[in-house]
Amino acid sequence: MTALAINKTESINHIKYASDTIDLADIYDQFVNLVVWQRQLNAAITEDVSALLNTHTSFAFRAVLKPSEVHEWLRGSLKQQAYTALENDIASIAEIFADLFDLSHVGLRLELLNKTMCPRFHVDKLMCRLVSTYAGNTTQWLTEDNVDRTKLGAGANGLPDETSGIYINEEAIQQASPGDVLLMKGQAWPNSSLPALVHRSPSASALSPRLLLGIDFA
Repeated sequence: MTALAINKTESINHIKYASDTIDLADIYDQFVNLVVWQRQLNAAITEDVSALLNTHTSFAFRAVLKPSEVHEWLRGSLKQQAYTALENDIASIAEIFADLFDLSHVGLRLELLNKTMCPRFHVDKLMCRLVSTYAGNTTQWLTEDNVDRTKLGAGANGLPDETSGIYINEEAIQQASPGDVLLMKGQAWPNSSLPALVHRSPSASALSPRLLLGIDFA
């Protein structure tokens, strides 16, 4: 199965593709349940990510922080002085998320995964989640015309996604690119005309680890 990486010039009615941070406000559209900020990681960030993968095999850092505290927290967690570009990028994204939703604190997690986290298609119970993959395989999701929501959870009857019938066309499964920032509506989003985004984590292993940033409401 080859998931499709969608170009921002393509249009899917419930997904908005952002070229700038200001476009992330499209998540407030009641007919949108996913905003994808498509971006290329610069060379400095890419070098930091490579260095991090060379010095760590796995970790899971989680904290509730003010955006202004993120940089210092990362420096203390990673215990290195060599990841300035990556730290600056994560701190910037945390500030953007906090500003977008008028939050004083955010729930931040940075994980280096060597096993698959959430391999089944599902929806989140929270209001909105931000995810970005710096290295490894990236988040996958189903468009509204390619999902049978009756197959979520218990509706799958214990069958894996490949045989449960949750998607209609395997080749139409969507997938982000490394560095993309995804804002995904969950079930707790108020007054939405669309249900929560159906998505899943991609495969990860010791030979193909995944560096994942996640930001939630605190």
